[in-house]
Amino acid sequence: KMKKNRRYSGSCCIFIHMKGRVMNGDHKKITTDVREFVESSFCFEIYDVTYKQIHRQMVLEVIIDSPDGVSVLDCETVSRGLGKYLDEANLIDQEYTLEVSSPGVERYFKRPVDYVRHIGKKVRFKIKIPSSDRSESFRGCLKEFSPECIKVQTEKGLREFSQESVIEAQAVFEFPTKLKRE
Repeated sequence: KMKKNRRYSGSCCIFIHMKGRVMNGDHKKITTDVREFVESSFCFEIYDVTYKQIHRQMVLEVIIDSPDGVSVLDCETVSRGLGKYLDEANLIDQEYTLEVSSPGVERYFKRPVDYVRHIGKKVRFKIKIPSSDRSESFRGCLKEFSPECIKVQTEKGLREFSQESVIEAQAVFEFPTKLKRE
């Protein structure tokens, strides 16, 4: 029997506690099967899937994304469908926690599509300085993206660098400006 414990946060998490055991300890198979199931059964992309131990508890963390964003209801729908699939497929046979969430508004970029979806928006970068062991961090408006050339407009001017030099890229949430009262 499933025991539900829902919690909501800024990145819209749904938690479901289930009982089971990992068959043959195959974490790679679990994450691959989960990825395939979610992407073929729902209109969401997988941002990330991990199966790991946190404080003596196994956690299957599934982070979903879509061009239109992800709502709490979306997380709940995927969580319920995935939970049912995991029960039927019998992939996990030990107690674990299933977490389904969105990457959040200040997501780290893991895929090329993350860059493409943030063209015209503010992004924080940490890049390797060529011919050096040092790195540099800055913010700016992402103007163009290709793996060979990323263009960012900063306060100091236009910056160009390759994706290979990026250590970290993260979306920057900007609060909307208030409308003036007349």
